[in-house]
Amino acid sequence: MRLFRPVIAAIALTLAAVGPAAASPAEVGAAIPNAQAVGQAPYRLLGITVFNAELYASEGAFSWQRPFALSLTYARSARQSTIVNRTISEMSNRGAGSAEQLAPLRTQLERCFPSVQRGDRITGVSTGANTARFFVNGAQSCQIEWPNFRRHFFGIWLDARGGQAAMSARLRGEA
Repeated sequence: MRLFRPVIAAIALTLAAVGPAAASPAEVGAAIPNAQAVGQAPYRLLGITVFNAELYASEGAFSWQRPFALSLTYARSARQSTIVNRTISEMSNRGAGSAEQLAPLRTQLERCFPSVQRGDRITGVSTGANTARFFVNGAQSCQIEWPNFRRHFFGIWLDARGGQAAMSARLRGEA
């Protein structure tokens, strides 16, 4: 019986990580009327889950033209600098500009994103093509306004292009 406990615990954690979410986080429901889960997917790097992502939209129907929310629940700790550097790099790769052009945005992102521990949740609510509000564990951390922010930032997870196309499709409810 002692041998089975770790196996059962591992199975339970796996199911919890990939199973459907019970309800949207409170910050999502407050920002998006009738918010429902669209899809979810883990992000893995070298086979290790870094975070679990969930996409929410009104009536559970994603559209780039309407508000939506993306919530990342971290399975591992990550430093603020790692999160911000990766964000700027990914946005630059998606045509948002060079690292130098994105320097003012970097400053804003540093106010938004703290270092995270396992279990921390960062939720971004895309309120318009150029605006988003961010919440850390349910508390608003910042608001950003930047040209075409919705596509350049949220496209990191939701764009069909790139190495995470399968994850993106699951988030958008297409797989």
